[in-house]
Amino acid sequence: MLILKQATREMMMADNKKARGKADRSRVAKGEAYEVAYFARKHGISAAQTRALIEKVGNDRAKLTAAAKKVKPARKKAAKKKAAKKRGKG
Repeated sequence: MLILKQATREMMMADNKKARGKADRSRVAKGEAYEVAYFARKHGISAAQTRALIEKVGNDRAKLTAAAKKVKPARKKAAKKKAAKKRGKG
């Protein structure tokens, strides 16, 4: 009986460091700064925008890529508008 309780407790543990599986490349981990930074740099958006997208659409890489493509043109448009405004003042 004691062995059964101990085995059940081990199966319920949240994170078993000895159990190693393959990396899940189809997801972006919001809690891992290097994953967020890589995704942001790859898609030309900020890390904050990447985290906001993960909150909005989830951590599925394909969905995030599609959402990032929608964010990026809007960012370019705003930058062009800001540059034109700056030229008009000078």
